[in-house]
Amino acid sequence: MFNEEVQQALAYGVILSVGVLHGANDLTLIRITSFKKNKSLSFNKVLVYYVLTVLVILAVFFIYPALALFLFLVISSFHFGEQHLREKIKEESLLSKMAYFFYGLTILFMIFNFNINKTLPIFLEVTELPIPKSFFEITFVIAVIGLVITFTSLMLKKQIRVNLVEEIFQLLVLMLVFRVADLLWAFSIYFVLWHSIPSLKDQIEVLHGKAEVKGIKKYLKSSWIYWLSSLIGLVVLYFIFKDDSEFFVSILIYFLAAITFPHVIVMSRLEKVKN
Repeated sequence: MFNEEVQQALAYGVILSVGVLHGANDLTLIRITSFKKNKSLSFNKVLVYYVLTVLVILAVFFIYPALALFLFLVISSFHFGEQHLREKIKEESLLSKMAYFFYGLTILFMIFNFNINKTLPIFLEVTELPIPKSFFEITFVIAVIGLVITFTSLMLKKQIRVNLVEEIFQLLVLMLVFRVADLLWAFSIYFVLWHSIPSLKDQIEVLHGKAEVKGIKKYLKSSWIYWLSSLIGLVVLYFIFKDDSEFFVSILIYFLAAITFPHVIVMSRLEKVKN
């Protein structure tokens, strides 16, 4: 595969473009989902709630970084799993939510374990705690076991419509990709191709009817200012800290975490509106 510098450049490129874009319309989505629930909210009120949530998450990262990272991993795991499995689930239940969590956790810790030498310094940078390699190995095993148990239970209860061979094949493909890709590039491949693009499709369908050229243009028109603001901020930070790649990745984690918490709430509301 590409050398490390090229992989990192590609990773930053796709995360800052498609990855950030898929969360750029959260404010509009909050208003739409609230309206459909007969709870109309003004733009200013939505903006205040959203900004306060982001600031609280950033504050937690600076005050209790280990706790914030733990919550980020838990929420992200659930969010990744929900995006991938929600339409395959016949009926929401505690079991389906556990399947979402274990699926996302499996993906994340597969990435971490295949890039453990890059993962350990970043976790140390963020948490200021020396986390042993065994933690990542044990967590991955627990995630896989949890995924197998929840999937098997859902299939026995006939609560999931899924092609098991296809799901296993996808996981094997991801495993191969994660094995040969750099940490950031591996994460960006999953984050953009398997998560952000399907999420964008769902958002465009709710906001504009169909994920076609016209709908995509409308989506870009309503989200470009938020996307551009985020992009400029991250690019400035990159040039400030480009000589300390581990620290910049830590900042990227802070940023993604800060927007992930409100975004997960928005997308969960969106799934309920869709269904």
